Amino acid sequence: MKNRIIGLLLSVTVVLLALSSCGYIFGDVAEQGDVIVVVERHDGTCEVYKTYLESVENKKEGAKGVIENLRDREENPLPLEMADSSYGAYVSGIGSIREDPASKMYVIVYTSLASDSYEGAPTVDYEGITLYQAGVGLSGMTVESGGVILFRLESSPY
Repeated sequence: MKNRIIGLLLSVTVVLLALSSCGYIFGDVAEQGDVIVVVERHDGTCEVYKTYLESVENKKEGAKGVIENLRDREENPLPLEMADSSYGAYVSGIGSIREDPASKMYVIVYTSLASDSYEGAPTVDYEGITLYQAGVGLSGMTVESGGVILFRLESSPY
């Protein structure tokens, strides 16, 4: 019986590790501080939204909780078109940008946390800060005080 329990615990641990690598385990939002969400327009100019992490209600859903907080606020709300899919939250439009599948242009997410990127991830610069293409879903993305999350349209070769 003891071996079965140990085997079950090991199996659960392996499943949780596999799910976390796929972005299914929820990220975390710091209790205090602020974060900047940037939407890069087609012409390279940016819309900048800042929120205080204390006001984020859904802290267990990482960056998804942050952008939902920005969408739901009364002053300067963030326009957001987002749906849940089998892979997690999917953003098809944010701020003034919208995906265009006919042109193979999709919303791509970048983060200032290298730990949430994947090995060899493309980078972009935002005001001297290196941002990494996210390797986890929005719900799995960790948000720390002073962090930057950038959304921009990029073409897909697929």
